[in-house]
Amino acid sequence: MGFNQQTISKLTLQGVLLRVGRGVYVHADLPVSEEIGFEVACRVLGENSAIAGLSALYHYRLVEQVPEQIWVVVAANVRTKDQRYRLMRTGSSLKEEIILKKGYRIVSVERAILEGLKFSTKIGERVALKAARDALAQKKTTLAKLGQAASKLGVKYVLTKYFEAIVA
Repeated sequence: MGFNQQTISKLTLQGVLLRVGRGVYVHADLPVSEEIGFEVACRVLGENSAIAGLSALYHYRLVEQVPEQIWVVVAANVRTKDQRYRLMRTGSSLKEEIILKKGYRIVSVERAILEGLKFSTKIGERVALKAARDALAQKKTTLAKLGQAASKLGVKYVLTKYFEAIVA
């Protein structure tokens, strides 16, 4: 917004601004949502990133485990040293099955489930399978929608591999 570092520091000390991330500040009177971390992550990692993995599954109330880091899906060539983020590098399109929210992007329920299964070594196979079963039981998605999403993302093999375990 054109403020210099001295002005920002002064406003932060006065309590007018709150620092929510490196180089990211909000006005103290604005309500700070629980998703501010998502907004900061998408701002830091760029427009070709989206909240995914355990963070997305937790957002959709499909897992009870609160993630220690914010999980973000990014292109295969993206790197960061920022310890706040757990990157899930993918070759799949970052335009498919992405929902635009106010200030951030998040994967759809279907993509969250499919990537959970695909990255089951990182997330945990039991956690990913339970999330898939819960999503179907809570009617947050259907097998048809999962199949369509798997086709769009080119990960039909993942759904095929875990199909029997999901519907059991």
